[in-house]
Amino acid sequence: MGQYTQTHPTLFRRLAKDVTANTIVISAASLVPLMAMVGGGVDASRYYMAETRLQAACDAGALAARRSMADDNFSRADRITGEKFFDENYPDGTFGLEDLERSFTATQSGQVNGEASGTLPTAIMAPFGYDEFSLSVTCEADVNISNTDVLFVVDVTGSMNCAPDNPGGGSCGNTEDPGAKIKGLRSAVLKFYDTVETSTSPSAQVRYGMVPYASNVNVGAALMATEPAWMAQTHTYQSREANFETTAEWGNERVEIVRFEDYDYDDEEYLGVIIDGTQYGLSSSQCAALQPDDIEFDVRSDLGTHEGQSGQSVNGDERRTRYRDGNEILWRLRGGRGYRSSDGRCRYGWLVYESRGDVFFDIVEERTGESETFQNWTYKPVTYNLASLYDDNVISLPIGSNGSNTNVTWDGCIEEANTVATDTFDPFPQDAHDLKINLTPSNVNEYWKPVLRNATWKREDSSGNVLGHITQTGNENRPGYSCPAAAFKLTDISRTDLETYVDGLTPRSNTYHDFGMIWGARFISPNGIFAASNATAPNGDAISRHIVFMTDGLLVPNQEIYSMYGIEWWDRRITNDGSGGQARDRHATRFQVACRAARQENISVWVIAFGTTLTQNLIDCATPGRAFQANDTAALETRFEQIAQEIAALRLTQ
Repeated sequence: MGQYTQTHPTLFRRLAKDVTANTIVISAASLVPLMAMVGGGVDASRYYMAETRLQAACDAGALAARRSMADDNFSRADRITGEKFFDENYPDGTFGLEDLERSFTATQSGQVNGEASGTLPTAIMAPFGYDEFSLSVTCEADVNISNTDVLFVVDVTGSMNCAPDNPGGGSCGNTEDPGAKIKGLRSAVLKFYDTVETSTSPSAQVRYGMVPYASNVNVGAALMATEPAWMAQTHTYQSREANFETTAEWGNERVEIVRFEDYDYDDEEYLGVIIDGTQYGLSSSQCAALQPDDIEFDVRSDLGTHEGQSGQSVNGDERRTRYRDGNEILWRLRGGRGYRSSDGRCRYGWLVYESRGDVFFDIVEERTGESETFQNWTYKPVTYNLASLYDDNVISLPIGSNGSNTNVTWDGCIEEANTVATDTFDPFPQDAHDLKINLTPSNVNEYWKPVLRNATWKREDSSGNVLGHITQTGNENRPGYSCPAAAFKLTDISRTDLETYVDGLTPRSNTYHDFGMIWGARFISPNGIFAASNATAPNGDAISRHIVFMTDGLLVPNQEIYSMYGIEWWDRRITNDGSGGQARDRHATRFQVACRAARQENISVWVIAFGTTLTQNLIDCATPGRAFQANDTAALETRFEQIAQEIAALRLTQ
């Protein structure tokens, strides 16, 4: 508080000794306290206004100086920034303040301390011996984070291998340039982490998650760890089936034969009769020539289990060895037939006898089984049972060389829940399950499916893509495909682990912004599949939620790439005709739907265009005022740091 300074003798003492003109004196004397009262009020009001303005200027300078600091180190530039903000808020001479002084310092922990002081001359109270007030204020500012979730959605498409100033854009192949954008992303993420961590309240929960995206997102491990039942048990893929030709196998076998000339007809036992059936349209000679070995027949069940095999052809002139009760026996067939010329009907049947007599041995060729020979492939949609896949992420499918079984591995990328092929989302179609960021699957239409690229082929002929089946001996072309690094859910990750993760990001494939935003929103939403860990914090305080979406390019969809909507030209889940002409618009629309859904969950969406144009599509995705452009790595780091500082909830501590 200011203090009055007394400099003149007391007026009232002089008046008290003067007894002349008492009425006038008394009247004049009555004005003095009235003037003191009014004057005191005026000067006191000036004092409080000046002090309030001085305090506000001090606070503004402290906040500006702390925001200017990149870390806990307070530089000369930071001090000057604070002083400039102070001066803007309290120009010299305001309210007549004199001898104004202000200063800003900082503690080792990064807290900015400010002081300001000056002298305010009185306007009315000077005749009463009070010439001036002394004003002095202090202020403190610090950065402090409460409960905060940060979900990075980062573009890891092939162009991230290029330097920001590479005119070739995405022509860098699969090798990182010395100044590749992916390197800038790695350093920017770590700078963001450092900025936030130095400002985190000890009692707060601060978590990070990341969804790298390109033409797919790798979220399978997160889904399986949370609820395996959300993954489909069957799914139809653009695959192939092998076609085989069945042929008989023959081999040499020792058999026992009794020829008729050595056979004693009296020494046989009748066992039963076989009536194999009727044929029409035969001539008399064809009927007469018909033999048992020309006809596949079944021995009747009433002959007992020892009488031959189903489908066994036997020549009537031969006896075959069979076994009954462990003893070797012989049996033969004695045939008969009837013929009707009007329609060429031939009825045939044979009697079966068990024979006894002299036995002669011979070697004959006899059918021993069947074999299948691979002929070709039919390329078509094939439904597979996936029950055996989820134990170890490997499934055996009959799509290998010549139709053999081969192992197909699931790498963690997924196909989306069912959707509708529409570009209109107002009103929102209830069957568009893929765009419901709070979807918790409960039926086959809502389940996610594993991407099995090695079980998938395109169908093409000399005229181009074929929607129907194709049968051929060779291999059809596979669709383009890339699966980025596995996304990780929000967690209290260490800097070392985060650095290891971002160092492992490998840029590949095409740009699909909608894929990244759909799953970024799902990973951070307080509702939906991860609600159990996202809804509340251990300390019970509110959670501030942020998606930081970074891309280096425009949407570049391709209808022949295997993505989370299958292969668009053949699967046609988001397009009715498979055309690529409107593909960019289709995915841009879905991107906006996902962005809007995230913002409706009170999630702040920050968007950075790195080395590319900040398009209206990107601006519209962001929370208003939170879309930025960065033309090089230094600018990207600055943007990430700026976002981190804003997330860090800069505040006055006194």
